[in-house]
Amino acid sequence: MADFPRAWLLRLLKAPPEPQLPSSGVRVFRAAPGYLRYRQIRWALAQAGVVVGLIAGTMFLDSFMPRLRIPVVPRLAWWLEGFAWLSFLVQLPFSFFIAQLDYEFRWYILSDRSLRIREGILSMREKTMTFANIQQISIQQNPLQRLFGLSDVKVETAGGGSSGGSEGGDSSHGEHMHEAHFRGVTHPEEIRDLILARVRMHRDAGLGESIVAESGEPAGTPAAIEAAQELLREMRALRQAVPPRQDKTLAK
Repeated sequence: MADFPRAWLLRLLKAPPEPQLPSSGVRVFRAAPGYLRYRQIRWALAQAGVVVGLIAGTMFLDSFMPRLRIPVVPRLAWWLEGFAWLSFLVQLPFSFFIAQLDYEFRWYILSDRSLRIREGILSMREKTMTFANIQQISIQQNPLQRLFGLSDVKVETAGGGSSGGSEGGDSSHGEHMHEAHFRGVTHPEEIRDLILARVRMHRDAGLGESIVAESGEPAGTPAAIEAAQELLREMRALRQAVPPRQDKTLAK
């Protein structure tokens, strides 16, 4: 993407900076390069649909308007048709660059305790889900994605929720707040297995059983001991922050 249009659009949209990442214990995934081509093809199909609609409107006005005997109505209709064509031409480069910026500003982050997804450029959305609450992980792929070797990893947590907004031509309408999507990735199995390993680790730790690290190490390994010690430190800090409850006995 050219530097000048990119810089101008970023200033205009007040795009957020790149997310701050911890120094260790974090895996970052990005959408594959094929995802940009996938978005561009969807963009081109959408623009082609608009062109077909505008041409049909022009042909309708050309054949129907001369039959009207009210001179103001055809003139107004042609003005509206011209405004529609002008609006289409103006938004054409803008929407094209927006699709590319959306690809560049898409982040999928896995930490030791949670996953974090940031997507969107016109309307930025960021979701954070703790591994302890994740209940289902699925891999999705439509025919056009299969052509580019892309997939989506869908992560769901417990409970329902109100539908969130949708993004451009890619984000599905009616996406719930308890859903997160790794869109346009080429190694969905790796992401799914990594999330499952961390979900298993947190659930085993919560039940007081063996702590299984991401590499499959049982309890007693340095990774498991460090995780248990960190959890113990957090519990002690929380206990010190909350003053003990003092019960008052009412005298009869």
